Amino acid sequence: MAAELLTPPEMKTISIEIDGEIGTLTLNRPDSFNAMSPDLIADMVEAFAWLADQAPLRGLIVTGAGRAFCAGGDLNWFKEGQANPDIDIVASVRRGAEMLHQAIVDMQRIPYPVIAALNGPTAGAGFSLALACDIRICSEEAFLACAYGRIGVSPDGGMTYFLPRVVGPSKAIEILLNDPNLSPADALEAGLVSEVVAPDELMARAREKADKLAQKSPYYVKMAKHLVHQSLDNSITEQLQLERHGIANGMGTQDSKNAIEAFLSGGTAEFKGE
Repeated sequence: MAAELLTPPEMKTISIEIDGEIGTLTLNRPDSFNAMSPDLIADMVEAFAWLADQAPLRGLIVTGAGRAFCAGGDLNWFKEGQANPDIDIVASVRRGAEMLHQAIVDMQRIPYPVIAALNGPTAGAGFSLALACDIRICSEEAFLACAYGRIGVSPDGGMTYFLPRVVGPSKAIEILLNDPNLSPADALEAGLVSEVVAPDELMARAREKADKLAQKSPYYVKMAKHLVHQSLDNSITEQLQLERHGIANGMGTQDSKNAIEAFLSGGTAEFKGE
């Protein structure tokens, strides 16, 4: 792989660190609880496109700097736009949402596991971002909230796509309309997070999970994610066709050949992405 592909893009509000085969993406606006400003959204577009298409990784952890994961949209951006007659806030937010949604689409294309490490408040579009991740691990100091109704606007960032797929349509509407601050225990009970850990254990636990999943076959992980995502919109016939081609193509990989030989000989497969 070319050397330039190994280097994450330089951004103002997001940092990406690579340690071996695992990357950590950190939303880095701690003074504003990592709220999504136009700059942060633009950086998300760049970051997730790179992570989906060029990053030499087998796992990614997404977290926030400071005390929050992400507080959602930047209210100062909204307030300024509503108060300043020279700013068309409707057009500004429409464009911001378009960019955010492109970032979410690219995030969904990432072919390796994406783990959200929810270190603090996770609200609005921050909650949407967390839901777009494959797995969510929650600090005891975090909470989750839809929050859009608190400022009288409609959800974005994939909230109404992901939430009903995680908890079911009826429960999703209940959460959206009641709009509670969901405690870690509430989030765990609802299936919104897979586990809750002490704050000082969060990143180590996320890394442990990422390292474990990184040992899986890259082809298997990529196809498992792709097939599940597609299944939500496909008919059974369409889905079975995807599965048919997926398993057949997998048999042509060197990883599959080595794994079958290892299994039959009583050994342990090592997957190299070949």
